Amino acid sequence: MSDPTHTHTPGSGQEPYRGEAGFWVQPEEAESESDALAFQPAFYDVASLPGFAPAPGIQMNVMTGGSMMMNWVRIDPGAGVPTHAHPHEQIGLVLEGTIEMTIDGETRTLSPGHAYTIPGHLPHAAVGGPGGCVVIDVFSPPREEYRTAAS
Repeated sequence: MSDPTHTHTPGSGQEPYRGEAGFWVQPEEAESESDALAFQPAFYDVASLPGFAPAPGIQMNVMTGGSMMMNWVRIDPGAGVPTHAHPHEQIGLVLEGTIEMTIDGETRTLSPGHAYTIPGHLPHAAVGGPGGCVVIDVFSPPREEYRTAAS
């Protein structure tokens, strides 16, 4: 049994701590054949991710995995994403500034540390606050039209 105070330092050669609930598998138990992976692992600099501008005042940088997508979205002050819906689930987190989010007719002003969830097919919209904003949006499954626009 591992010492519950044991922590793992990446690259240290120490055995990783599995935790009482068994949340983490041991490296030898993990899938390591790269051909079998849904996508190839990588490290990114957000500024170098492929991006596109879907509307004036909005910039999106796109990163995709096998069954999810994460976008860094910069919205200029007063710029907006019109009311729309899509089949993808969406989760967002405000990193900088403020954003006025309308989800299914309810509008709230969100600031750093605030988050939102949007089920697929539910109408929603967004407007950048007085200083604009930066949010992270996560989609599942990935939005193929975003992937295409960013490439």
